[in-house]
Amino acid sequence: MGSRKTHSKKTTAGTSVAGAKGEDWTAADEAALDAYENSPEGRAGGQAPPKTKAEQLTALFLKTPEMQECAQTADAINSALNEDDTVPIRIDVPRQLIRLAEFLEEKRARRAGVKPVTVDQTLRDRLLNQLQDDLHSLVVEPGRFDYYRALWNEFCDEHGAPEEKIPGPESDTPI
Repeated sequence: MGSRKTHSKKTTAGTSVAGAKGEDWTAADEAALDAYENSPEGRAGGQAPPKTKAEQLTALFLKTPEMQECAQTADAINSALNEDDTVPIRIDVPRQLIRLAEFLEEKRARRAGVKPVTVDQTLRDRLLNQLQDDLHSLVVEPGRFDYYRALWNEFCDEHGAPEEKIPGPESDTPI
């Protein structure tokens, strides 16, 4: 038996409910405390409450091969990410959408009191922001992606938990 902390609580009348061992403790108090500390409830003291069904399913889902691959890939990308190690790409963008990007950059720059950056830089920044957001979401909210949302929903069906499914954009249920 280890040392106990002092648990001295006062009632509204100011009388001691339970003091430190040796103060107001009786043999019955000591026996009751020992019984509680050795019970499953007492041994679980300080631990998180039992997991909800959704938390239990999530823990199981994260152990599936698909989610292990997802976590390993996201971790590998995140660990090796070097914004100076780039690959040039070429994309065709409709002329009017380029005009939109230029227009929005002009407004941003005017508000910030700076010179607008080129449309190349504007589109590069937007693409990088989107991809970095995707990487973050892959780690913290993979259900945002149709592929992983479908896997989760199938997993919920297989485990008899259709109420835990994530509605898709095509669903009538608002997200």
